[in-house]
Amino acid sequence: MGKLAGKKALIIAAGQGIGRAIVEAFVQQGAEVLAVTLHPEQLAGVCPAVGLDARNREGIFQLIEGIDRLDCLCNVQGVVPVGNILEATDTAWDEAFLLNVTSIFWAMQAALPKMLAQGGGSIINIASVAAFKAVPQRFIYAATKAAVVAMTRSVAFDFANQGIRANTICPGTIDTPSLRERAGGEGRLKVFAERQPIGRLGRPEEIAALAVYLAAEEGAFATGSHFVVDGGMSL
Repeated sequence: MGKLAGKKALIIAAGQGIGRAIVEAFVQQGAEVLAVTLHPEQLAGVCPAVGLDARNREGIFQLIEGIDRLDCLCNVQGVVPVGNILEATDTAWDEAFLLNVTSIFWAMQAALPKMLAQGGGSIINIASVAAFKAVPQRFIYAATKAAVVAMTRSVAFDFANQGIRANTICPGTIDTPSLRERAGGEGRLKVFAERQPIGRLGRPEEIAALAVYLAAEEGAFATGSHFVVDGGMSL
């Protein structure tokens, strides 16, 4: 039996990258996983998947209300706006906060009553090392990820004595399709890799392994924490 045998998990933004790696790790560890993604066909043969935009508040609430049990909610959704404060626009700010922050607020708000009624649950939100360490040209992104950390800590504190655990994982630069698309070539990927003292990009599977720990019974004493997994980037 796996570490997550008997547990039911909802993973949002699960089609590729970190989300996909978490899905695969959870399934391997015995969890019953329902994935939310814009492209459910990407998870054919892996787990049941629902085609739903995380920014659809009504859709997220309806989906979670229809689940009979929810042991783990994992929010992976996010966008990475580029630019400093002088280059930031109201539109970019609003769009980033809607996906990176508000959609996580909605998912947690929808999931908590179900978790409380069943006696507990684990919430795992993916933030970023940019919440703590200044990264060039990531003004809006850093603001959203700091908000995710703060929201998660607040939920952890308010519901710690009711069986709820809430934690954030704060990755450094992870080798995902999204990163490769932004990088636009191997040369730029090398630059991204070099900003980690360890000298390489992180792998989605390395983030997924931590998510398994936080969802499993062995992580039962962890709540309100932010786990930085960044190859030394924040040193």
